[in-house]
Order: sequence, then structure tokens, then C-alpha cells
Amino acid sequence: MLFIISIILLILNSINGINYRPVVLMHGVTASASDMNELAGWIRQSFEGIYVVAIEIGNGFEDSFLFPMNKQVELFCQSILSDSKLKQGFNMVGVSQGSLIVRGAVQRCSLPVYNLITLVGIHQGVFGIPSLQFLPAPFRELISKYAYEEPVQNALSVAGYWRDPYHLDEYYKKSHFLPDINNEGKTINETYRSNMLKLNSFVMTYSDKDEVVSPRKSSWFLGYKPNSLDVEIWNQSRQFTDDLIGLRTLSEQGKLYQFTCHTKHQDAQHTPDKDFIFKNILPFFNNTL
Repeated sequence: MLFIISIILLILNSINGINYRPVVLMHGVTASASDMNELAGWIRQSFEGIYVVAIEIGNGFEDSFLFPMNKQVELFCQSILSDSKLKQGFNMVGVSQGSLIVRGAVQRCSLPVYNLITLVGIHQGVFGIPSLQFLPAPFRELISKYAYEEPVQNALSVAGYWRDPYHLDEYYKKSHFLPDINNEGKTINETYRSNMLKLNSFVMTYSDKDEVVSPRKSSWFLGYKPNSLDVEIWNQSRQFTDDLIGLRTLSEQGKLYQFTCHTKHQDAQHTPDKDFIFKNILPFFNNTL
């Protein structure tokens, strides 16, 4: 059935000469741009002539966790702004850690993004051993014990979104990245919020089988409650009630989409999740400049 749908789309595209909006892809931690090849292939297969680019920061694998998040967002924005094919606007996808890079880029760099899509994201941070299993052992120890120390914040990406519910005061004061892009400071950054509200759609997926992100529903901006390992409830979370980056407004405008997939974390953009991607994600690329 998927093959037949793809063939029909290709025929229609060929006849109509459609100029699809480009797509930008950003991989997760301990990965590289090539990790997005499968997803990129599905998009090109479904929308003939579409421009798809997977961004690489530094050397990919190592720099994905050895570059702090602020640096990664800055380099990501430079790559986007230097690509002439993206000047008129594009759709964008971020996977896992990439979800924070693409969202941070929208908020900080005012990129002309139409639909922003995040797969198994970490919008409300991570806490606990499962989220560290993809890192080499020495780095796991550094994060779990010294996440909010300045040298660690300056050296490891995960430290920038490590959200310890038992030390939230330290998180707010010392974390260099997540409290900023989540607008959790004393002063709300209205630019961050207004840039999110410019989106046509903000799409978030979480996996009920995610073995990496903790809590799993961080993908939907739900973190652990203060001094607890109980997960926040959507309409009671500060992100929703205070509309810190515009989530409540986007929801009221019908621009916020939340999906649940049923694969392991590392399979979010690969073959085990193909049917889910074709059904729920590919339709967000069916738009033109």
C-alpha cells in the first residue's frame, strides 16, 4: 500500500511540476548526518524534486556530545543561513537531541521554518541512567555527578539539558542551555515565544517504548515534578499554564500536534517506524513555496 501511494504521488508531482518546500534534518547525540539517510530517502521518494539536507555539526558522532548545546545551535544556524536553497523557507525535523537544536535555532535565529517536527525529543530535559546509556562510561559519570559544574556545562552537550528534579535550583541557575530556550528564567524572552508562534505547525512525537529518554514524555514537554520522579500532567505543567514558549497558544490555534509511536528510541526515524512516519509525519511535507 505504501509503495502504491508513493507511486501515485510521484506521478502527480511529475505532471504538476510542484515546487515543494525544502526539508532540513538534524540527527541526535552519538550519531551523524548519515543516520538521517533513511528518512531523507522516504521524503525524496514521496515528493519528487524536493530538496532535503541533513546537517552535520563538526565531525558528527563525537562532536554531537563533545560540543555544548549553545555551540551546536550556533553552528546549526550558520549552516542553515549559508544555504541559498533554504532562504525562502523550509520544514525542519530534529531527532532526540536534535529536537533541542532545531527548536533552539527557531527561537534564537528566527529561521523561516514552516512546520517544525521533533521525533522522540527531549524538550523538558533528561534525568537518570537510561538517558546516559548511549554515552561512553567516563562521560556518563561526569554528567550524573557533576552536570551543573561549569567545566562540564562547557564541555558536554547532555549537561545542557540535564534536569535533576531534586536540584532544580541548580538547574535554573547553572544550566547553560535548557532553562534559557524553555523560557524558565525570571524574564520571559518574547522573541523566543513569538518565533514559535510564527510556525504553521509544531509536531511532537514520543515513544511509549523509549528506553533512552527519561522521562519518556519529555518529548511532549513533560518533565519530573519537583523533588519527585512523578511526571508532570500536560495541562498542569508550567510550560502549558504559563505559555512560556507559546505551547498553550499553539494548541488553542490548532497548530500543535502530538503523536505516539511504538518503537525503541534509536528506531524513531528508521524502518521499524516507517508506517508511523508515512502516516503521521510525511503529510507535513506536502506544501509548496
